Amino acid sequence: MSDNSRQRWRGRYLDAAHLFVPVQLRLDAAVQARAENVVNAALMAATAGPLYALAYWLLGLKLAAFEILACCLFMLMAPPVLRVSGSIAAARELFLCALFFNFTWLTWHLGGIHAPTASWLITAPVVAMFLGGVASGVFWLVMSCAAATTIWGLPAFGMATPPAPQLDMPLLHLICNLGLYVVLLVFVLLFELTKTEGFIKLQRALSTINELAIRDELTGSHNRRFLLGLIDREKERSDRNGRAFCLCLFDIDFFKRINDTYGHAAGDAVLRSFAQAVQGQIRATDAFGRYGGEEFLLMLPETPALDAVVLAERVRRVIAGLRCMDAGSEITLTVSVGVAEYRLGEEVAQAIGRADEALYAAKSLGRNRVQCHDDDQRGPLAPAPAPASVTPAKESGQCDQLTGLLNRNLLRDRLRHAMDRANRNRRLVALLLLNINGFKEINDELGYEAGDTLLSQAGAAIRRCLRDSDTVARWGGDEFIALLEDLGYTSDAQVVAEKVLDRFGLPLTVAGRECFVTLAVGVALYPAADCDLDALLKRADIAMRGAKRWGENCVQVYSGDTVQPQSERLALKNGLRDALAQGQLFLEYQPQLDLDRRRVVGVEALLRWQHPVYGRIAPSRFIPLAEETGMIVPIGDWALRTACAQNRAWCEAGLPEIKTAVNLSARQLKEPGLPARVMAILAETGMPARCLDLEITEGMLIEDLAGNCALMSGLRQAGVLVSIDDFGTGYSSLNYLSELPVDILKMDGLFVRRLGAAGGRGRSYAIAEAIVAMAHRLGLEVIAEAVETPEQLADLCAMGCDAAQGYLFARPLPPGEVAAMLARQVEAAPLVPA
Repeated sequence: MSDNSRQRWRGRYLDAAHLFVPVQLRLDAAVQARAENVVNAALMAATAGPLYALAYWLLGLKLAAFEILACCLFMLMAPPVLRVSGSIAAARELFLCALFFNFTWLTWHLGGIHAPTASWLITAPVVAMFLGGVASGVFWLVMSCAAATTIWGLPAFGMATPPAPQLDMPLLHLICNLGLYVVLLVFVLLFELTKTEGFIKLQRALSTINELAIRDELTGSHNRRFLLGLIDREKERSDRNGRAFCLCLFDIDFFKRINDTYGHAAGDAVLRSFAQAVQGQIRATDAFGRYGGEEFLLMLPETPALDAVVLAERVRRVIAGLRCMDAGSEITLTVSVGVAEYRLGEEVAQAIGRADEALYAAKSLGRNRVQCHDDDQRGPLAPAPAPASVTPAKESGQCDQLTGLLNRNLLRDRLRHAMDRANRNRRLVALLLLNINGFKEINDELGYEAGDTLLSQAGAAIRRCLRDSDTVARWGGDEFIALLEDLGYTSDAQVVAEKVLDRFGLPLTVAGRECFVTLAVGVALYPAADCDLDALLKRADIAMRGAKRWGENCVQVYSGDTVQPQSERLALKNGLRDALAQGQLFLEYQPQLDLDRRRVVGVEALLRWQHPVYGRIAPSRFIPLAEETGMIVPIGDWALRTACAQNRAWCEAGLPEIKTAVNLSARQLKEPGLPARVMAILAETGMPARCLDLEITEGMLIEDLAGNCALMSGLRQAGVLVSIDDFGTGYSSLNYLSELPVDILKMDGLFVRRLGAAGGRGRSYAIAEAIVAMAHRLGLEVIAEAVETPEQLADLCAMGCDAAQGYLFARPLPPGEVAAMLARQVEAAPLVPA
C-alpha cells in the first residue's frame, strides 16, 4: 500500500474515532489521547469479540460464546457513553468492568486457573494503563491478581469449578495465547497511531508558527527581524573567512501615488507581485525580505559589488516590464536600487546605511536606476571600488573634521530621506538637538584646544548612547543633532534623550582634569502638521532653548507654542524609595475568564503608582527606573505579598477561590533565594500555592535557560503555577518550549488584536490557532491577552483557547470591585454570553 493510501485510511479512522470524543475533551492533548484510546479499545472488542465467540461456538462452548457476545455489547457501549456524558472515567470503567468479567468468568467456566483464558486476565490492567494511567492500571492489576487467586483457591473452600471441557486443550491454549498476542499488539499499534497523529499535529503547529514568525504576512518574503538576523550571521562568516557580501536596498518608485490612485488593496497586490518577481531572479542562497513599507532588502553572500550591481540591474529591468492589473487598469512599476558592499569589521547597520545612501542617490538622480555606494557620479552601472581604495568619509567632505561625526550638509540629506520614509512607513522620526551648557566658560578656563577635545569626547559619548541605525551629526559650535528613525511611540525619543543625560552624569577627562558637562536637549517629532525639514529643525531649536530655561540636564519636547514640563526622570528615580515607604504604590487586578464556563477564574495583579506631585505614573515609565536602581526587588516582594494577602482576603470573605498572576522582573529572577522568598510569603499570607501564578516573559527565561528552568521547577514542585507572558513575540524560544517547566502560555495581544477581521479567518487566525494547538499538545493552558471585541472572542472560542482577559470583560479593577464581581458571579449568569 502506498504512503498516500496509508495516510488516507489512517485519517479516515481518526476522523471516525473523533466522532465519539466531545469537543471539550479535545482541548487537552493528554485528555484527548485517553478518550481516543477508549474508542480504540472498543474497536478491538467489536472486531476480536465476535470472532472469538464464533470460535467457541464451533468448539461446542455455546454458553461461553453467548457470554463473550454479551460482554462485547457492554464494551461497545463505552464510546456512546463517552460521547453523551463527556466522562472518560465512566466510559473507561464500563469497558474495563466488562473486560474483567469476561475473562474472569471464562477462566472459571473453562476449568479454573489452568483454563486457556487465565493468561487473558492480564488484558484488564494493560488496557487500563493505556486508558487511565498508572493508578487505573495498578487498580485493575490488583483486581486481576485477586481474581486469579480466588479462582485458584476455590477448591480449598469446597467450591469446585466446572469441569474442563473435553477438547483438545493444548490446541485451545495455543489459540488463546496467539489471540492474546495479536489483540495486545493491535491495541498498542492503535495507541501508537493516536500518539503519532498528535505529534504530527504538534510538528505542523510548530512549523506553522516558525514559518509565520519569519515571514512578512503580506508578501511571504522574510520579515525585517529575521532578515537582519541572517545578515548578522553572514557578517560573522565574512569576518572569519575574509569574503565580503553585498546588500541591495530596493524602493518601489512613487508607491504612495499608486496607493492614492488605485487604493491600498491594489498597493498590497503590487507589493506581492514585486516580491514574487524579485524572488524569481535570485539564487537559493540569497536572502530577500521586506525591510519596511515599500522597501525591500536583498543580501547576496560572497558576491562582489560589480556582480551585485549586475543582478540588481537585471531585477530593475524585470520590474520595469512587470504589469499589475486592478479592475481593468494596468499598473506599471519602476524601482530604485541602492547597492553597498560589506566592509570587513563594520556593523551591519553601517552597511545598510551605505546602501540607503546609495538608494537616496539613485532616487535623487531620477529614480528607476541602480546606484552603488561610492560610485562618485560614475553612473548606475559603475562598480564599487575595492575597500582599500575607498576615500575615508572624514576626507570626503561628509564629516566634521573635529569630531568625525557627519556634518550638517549630509545630515540634511539624511533627514530629508528619513522624513520621506516616515511618510511611507507611518513610523515616527525624532530630531534631538543637544547643546552643551556653559561651553564658553570651559573654553575660557581650559583653552580652545581642551574645548575641542571636550567636543570630540562629547560627540563620541552621544554616539555610544544610540543605536547603530541612528544618525549623529555636529550641527555647529557646541551643538549636536541626533536623528532617530522607526520609533513606535512619542515617548521613545524622550527615553533616548534621558539615556544621553545619564551618560553625562559621569565626567569627561580633558587636559588631565575631570570635567562635568550638562546638556539641554530639544526634541521635535515628525510626521507633524505643517512641518517640513526646516520647520522640524526650527522646532527642535525652540524645544532646546526651552530646556535651557529650565536649567541643567533638561529635556523638552516641542508641542505647539509650548514645550512639555521639565524632565521628571530624576525626580521619579529618587522618589521610588519614598513611594514604597509612604504607600504611594498600589495594585489593580484585571479579571481572567474561563472561556468555556464564562466565569472569572483568576486575576492579574498590576502595579500602579500615584505620585503626590506628578499624579498617576504609567508603569512603562517607572518600572524600568526601578530595574535600574534595584528597587524592583523590594517593590516586587511588596507586590507579591500584597497580591497573596488580597487573594486570601477574598477567600475568607466567602468568595470563590481564584488564582492571582504576579509578574516577575528580570532583576528578581537573578536574585538569590527567590523560591524561598516566594514560599515564605505564601506561608505568611496563608494563600494556597495552587492559587499563585508567576508570569515571566519568554525572553527572560531564555537568557539563562538552565538556571531559570531549575528555579521554576522548584516553584512548580511546591505547587506554584508558572506562565510564559507575552508569548509569540520572541519566537526563538520555540526551540526550547518543550524544556521549559511552565503551566500556561499567555498569547500576546499582538496576535489577538488581528483576530475578528471582517474578511474572515486568514493568516492571523492561523497563527493564533497554531499557538493554541501547540500549547494544548504540550499540555499547557492558553490565556489570550488584550481581548477587546466580541469578534476576537468568537475566534478565540472557535480555536479552543482556554481563558482570556481584556477590556471586553473588564479593565484593571481595585480589590473591592473584583470582590463585587465575584459575588455577583456566584448568583448571576456568566459575565459574557456564550
